[in-house]
Amino acid sequence: MDGGASTTSAGVLVFDASGAIFSLLRSLNLGVLLWRVTLNIVAAYNETDWELVGELAESMTTIILTANPNPDDASLAVSAGAFGYVDTHLTSDAIRRSILGAMQGEHAYSRRVLSTLIRNGHWLRVPSALPLTPRQREVIVLIAKGAADKEIARSLGITTATAQKHVTNLLKRLNVPNRAAAVAAMSIAS
Repeated sequence: MDGGASTTSAGVLVFDASGAIFSLLRSLNLGVLLWRVTLNIVAAYNETDWELVGELAESMTTIILTANPNPDDASLAVSAGAFGYVDTHLTSDAIRRSILGAMQGEHAYSRRVLSTLIRNGHWLRVPSALPLTPRQREVIVLIAKGAADKEIARSLGITTATAQKHVTNLLKRLNVPNRAAAVAAMSIAS
Protein backbone atom coordinates (compact mmCIF):
# COMPACT_ATOMS: atom_id res chain seq x y z
CA MET A 1 0.00 0.00 0.00
CA ASP A 2 1.26 3.45 -0.78
CA GLY A 3 0.25 6.91 0.38
CA GLY A 4 -2.66 5.68 2.48
CA ALA A 5 -4.43 4.02 -0.45
CA SER A 6 -6.37 0.90 0.39
CA THR A 7 -7.31 -2.14 -1.62
CA THR A 8 -10.70 -3.77 -1.65
CA SER A 9 -11.35 -7.41 -2.35
CA ALA A 10 -14.51 -8.49 -4.11
CA GLY A 11 -16.70 -10.85 -2.17
CA VAL A 12 -20.15 -12.34 -1.88
CA LEU A 13 -22.21 -12.46 1.30
CA VAL A 14 -24.48 -15.52 1.16
CA PHE A 15 -27.53 -15.76 3.45
CA ASP A 16 -27.95 -19.52 3.60
CA ALA A 17 -29.04 -21.26 6.79
CA SER A 18 -28.69 -24.79 5.39
CA GLY A 19 -25.43 -24.23 3.52
CA ALA A 20 -26.55 -25.94 0.30
CA ILE A 21 -26.38 -22.81 -1.89
CA PHE A 22 -23.13 -21.74 -0.25
CA SER A 23 -21.58 -25.12 -1.13
CA LEU A 24 -22.77 -24.77 -4.72
CA LEU A 25 -21.28 -21.28 -5.02
CA ARG A 26 -18.00 -22.46 -3.50
CA SER A 27 -17.81 -25.33 -6.01
CA LEU A 28 -18.10 -22.84 -8.90
CA ASN A 29 -14.67 -21.31 -8.11
CA LEU A 30 -15.90 -17.78 -8.72
CA GLY A 31 -12.56 -16.24 -7.80
CA VAL A 32 -14.06 -14.07 -5.06
CA LEU A 33 -14.33 -14.43 -1.31
CA LEU A 34 -17.52 -16.07 -0.06
CA TRP A 35 -18.98 -15.56 3.40
CA ARG A 36 -21.82 -17.76 4.61
CA VAL A 37 -24.23 -16.03 6.97
CA THR A 38 -26.02 -18.26 9.48
CA LEU A 39 -27.13 -15.57 11.91
CA ASN A 40 -28.81 -12.23 11.25
CA ILE A 41 -28.05 -9.42 13.67
CA VAL A 42 -30.34 -6.39 13.37
CA ALA A 43 -29.15 -3.12 14.87
CA ALA A 44 -32.06 -1.38 16.60
CA TYR A 45 -31.83 2.26 17.56
CA ASN A 46 -35.02 4.32 17.73
CA GLU A 47 -37.46 2.83 15.22
CA THR A 48 -37.17 -0.86 14.41
CA ASP A 49 -38.70 -2.29 11.24
CA TRP A 50 -40.53 -5.22 12.86
CA GLU A 51 -41.88 -6.40 9.51
CA LEU A 52 -38.30 -6.77 8.23
CA VAL A 53 -37.29 -8.53 11.45
CA GLY A 54 -40.18 -10.96 10.94
CA GLU A 55 -39.11 -11.67 7.36
CA LEU A 56 -35.50 -12.22 8.39
CA ALA A 57 -36.53 -14.44 11.31
CA GLU A 58 -38.55 -16.69 8.98
CA SER A 59 -35.44 -17.59 7.02
CA MET A 60 -32.66 -17.53 9.60
CA THR A 61 -31.84 -17.11 13.27
CA THR A 62 -32.18 -13.38 13.97
CA ILE A 63 -31.07 -11.39 17.01
CA ILE A 64 -31.85 -7.75 17.79
CA LEU A 65 -28.96 -5.73 19.23
CA THR A 66 -30.49 -2.62 20.72
CA ALA A 67 -28.99 0.60 22.04
CA ASN A 68 -32.34 1.63 23.56
CA PRO A 69 -33.90 -1.45 25.17
CA ASN A 70 -37.47 -1.42 26.40
CA PRO A 71 -39.98 -4.12 27.38
CA ASP A 72 -42.42 -3.29 24.57
CA ASP A 73 -39.76 -3.75 21.91
CA ALA A 74 -38.61 -6.97 23.57
CA SER A 75 -42.18 -8.28 23.25
CA LEU A 76 -42.29 -7.15 19.62
CA ALA A 77 -39.02 -9.00 19.01
CA VAL A 78 -40.56 -12.18 20.41
CA SER A 79 -43.72 -11.69 18.33
CA ALA A 80 -41.65 -11.12 15.18
CA GLY A 81 -39.88 -14.43 15.78
CA ALA A 82 -36.48 -13.00 16.71
CA PHE A 83 -34.23 -15.43 18.52
CA GLY A 84 -32.99 -12.76 20.90
CA TYR A 85 -33.14 -9.16 22.06
CA VAL A 86 -29.79 -8.04 23.46
CA ASP A 87 -28.99 -4.75 25.18
CA THR A 88 -25.75 -3.22 23.86
CA HIS A 89 -25.10 -1.79 27.33
CA LEU A 90 -24.32 -5.28 28.63
CA THR A 91 -20.70 -6.25 29.07
CA SER A 92 -18.84 -7.30 25.94
CA ASP A 93 -18.58 -10.79 27.38
CA ALA A 94 -22.35 -11.04 27.94
CA ILE A 95 -23.07 -9.85 24.38
CA ARG A 96 -20.52 -12.30 23.03
CA ARG A 97 -22.07 -15.19 24.99
CA SER A 98 -25.53 -14.22 23.73
CA ILE A 99 -24.44 -14.26 20.10
CA LEU A 100 -22.42 -17.46 20.37
CA GLY A 101 -25.28 -19.12 22.25
CA ALA A 102 -27.77 -18.12 19.56
CA MET A 103 -25.49 -19.63 16.94
CA GLN A 104 -25.84 -22.90 18.86
CA GLY A 105 -29.61 -22.73 19.28
CA GLU A 106 -30.00 -20.91 22.60
CA HIS A 107 -32.42 -17.98 22.81
CA ALA A 108 -30.85 -14.63 23.72
CA TYR A 109 -33.42 -12.90 25.91
CA SER A 110 -32.85 -11.53 29.39
CA ARG A 111 -34.28 -13.38 32.36
CA ARG A 112 -36.54 -10.38 33.02
CA VAL A 113 -38.04 -10.57 29.51
CA LEU A 114 -38.51 -14.34 29.77
CA SER A 115 -40.13 -14.08 33.20
CA THR A 116 -42.54 -11.41 32.00
CA LEU A 117 -43.52 -13.49 29.00
CA ILE A 118 -44.13 -16.60 31.09
CA ARG A 119 -46.07 -14.68 33.75
CA ASN A 120 -48.31 -13.31 31.01
CA GLY A 121 -48.96 -16.80 29.65
CA HIS A 122 -46.76 -16.57 26.57
CA TRP A 123 -45.26 -20.03 26.14
CA LEU A 124 -42.97 -20.92 23.31
CA ARG A 125 -43.19 -24.51 22.35
CA VAL A 126 -40.09 -26.26 21.15
CA PRO A 127 -41.25 -28.15 18.04
CA SER A 128 -39.84 -31.47 19.27
CA ALA A 129 -41.00 -30.98 22.86
CA LEU A 130 -43.91 -32.76 24.50
CA PRO A 131 -46.60 -30.75 26.31
CA LEU A 132 -45.77 -29.96 29.93
CA THR A 133 -47.58 -31.42 32.90
CA PRO A 134 -49.21 -28.98 35.35
CA ARG A 135 -46.35 -29.61 37.83
CA GLN A 136 -43.73 -28.95 35.13
CA ARG A 137 -45.47 -25.65 34.31
CA GLU A 138 -45.20 -24.70 38.00
CA VAL A 139 -41.51 -25.64 38.01
CA ILE A 140 -40.69 -23.64 34.85
CA VAL A 141 -42.33 -20.52 36.29
CA LEU A 142 -40.21 -20.85 39.44
CA ILE A 143 -37.07 -21.43 37.37
CA ALA A 144 -37.87 -18.29 35.34
CA LYS A 145 -37.99 -16.36 38.62
CA GLY A 146 -34.49 -17.65 39.42
CA ALA A 147 -35.46 -20.25 42.02
CA ALA A 148 -32.89 -22.91 42.94
CA ASP A 149 -33.89 -26.50 43.73
CA LYS A 150 -34.35 -25.76 47.46
CA GLU A 151 -36.61 -22.79 46.68
CA ILE A 152 -38.62 -24.85 44.21
CA ALA A 153 -39.03 -27.58 46.84
CA ARG A 154 -40.12 -25.09 49.49
CA SER A 155 -42.60 -23.37 47.14
CA LEU A 156 -44.16 -26.65 46.03
CA GLY A 157 -44.07 -28.37 49.43
CA ILE A 158 -41.84 -31.23 48.20
CA THR A 159 -38.35 -32.46 49.01
CA THR A 160 -35.29 -31.02 47.32
CA ALA A 161 -34.61 -34.41 45.69
CA THR A 162 -38.12 -34.42 44.19
CA ALA A 163 -37.63 -30.85 42.94
CA GLN A 164 -34.37 -31.90 41.29
CA LYS A 165 -36.16 -34.83 39.63
CA HIS A 166 -38.88 -32.49 38.33
CA VAL A 167 -36.22 -30.16 36.87
CA THR A 168 -34.38 -33.10 35.26
CA ASN A 169 -37.61 -34.44 33.73
CA LEU A 170 -38.52 -30.95 32.50
CA LEU A 171 -35.15 -30.54 30.74
CA LYS A 172 -35.54 -33.97 29.11
CA ARG A 173 -39.09 -33.22 28.00
CA LEU A 174 -38.04 -29.93 26.42
CA ASN A 175 -34.87 -31.50 25.01
CA VAL A 176 -32.70 -28.67 26.35
CA PRO A 177 -29.35 -28.74 28.17
CA ASN A 178 -30.01 -26.37 31.08
CA ARG A 179 -32.50 -24.21 32.98
CA ALA A 180 -31.84 -21.06 30.95
CA ALA A 181 -32.53 -22.93 27.72
CA ALA A 182 -35.73 -24.35 29.24
CA VAL A 183 -37.00 -20.90 30.15
CA ALA A 184 -36.04 -19.57 26.72
CA ALA A 185 -37.76 -22.48 24.98
CA MET A 186 -40.96 -21.78 26.87
CA SER A 187 -40.90 -18.00 26.49
CA ILE A 188 -42.19 -17.35 22.97
CA ALA A 189 -45.95 -17.23 22.52
CA SER A 190 -47.36 -20.37 20.97
